[in-house]
Amino acid sequence: MSPPRESRNLVPFEVLAVLVIAIVPLPDPVPVALPLLVAGTLSRWIRGRSWAEVLRGGWSATGEPMAADAPSWPSRLGVGALAGGLALAFAVVAGTPAIEALAQRAIEWSTYPIVRGNFSLFAMVAVYVAATAIATELALRGWLVERVLELSPGPPILPILVGAFAEALLTPGDVAARLGGALFGLGLGWMYVASGRSILAPLAARLVFQLGVVFLESLRLVG
Repeated sequence: MSPPRESRNLVPFEVLAVLVIAIVPLPDPVPVALPLLVAGTLSRWIRGRSWAEVLRGGWSATGEPMAADAPSWPSRLGVGALAGGLALAFAVVAGTPAIEALAQRAIEWSTYPIVRGNFSLFAMVAVYVAATAIATELALRGWLVERVLELSPGPPILPILVGAFAEALLTPGDVAARLGGALFGLGLGWMYVASGRSILAPLAARLVFQLGVVFLESLRLVG
């Protein structure tokens, strides 16, 4: 039995909520993923859905149940963590020098400069980063991408692109940073669909990547 196709009555309100959240400035300590998560939670609650569905997964892009040999949750977490680590290594070793050569300027990795050389502060910041990562994946993949999948069954190209576009909007910085965010979002969206519409794999990838960046910054290896 496939998941029910959702009513389209809420779509205008959901689009309006995303636009308002993207436009209205928030206080610095409040990540934009937080109001997105609140909107997504409300949307799912009104439709009688829970976040447990996008943790468990088990559905193909077209809404059909996956085979019994579908990836288990440990394998989803492991593949996601490996992908996040490889993405971080590539970004630091190859991506950054290439972009700096093309742009003729240094790439600014620093998001939390207070952690530089201070491992105790890294531990506190890591908790904040992890919580933000969970909220972001629930909002982007568990709500936005999943919502487009529900409304437009078929090849998952559009849902993945919607998630990548939202990722670019949420990424602070210049055009290069937002382009990197879009590419990151494309990868996470593909992982979400390929792993049975479960956020476990993209969440693990995001956690490893973002916590890795903060850890390298604490060691003064990126700046």
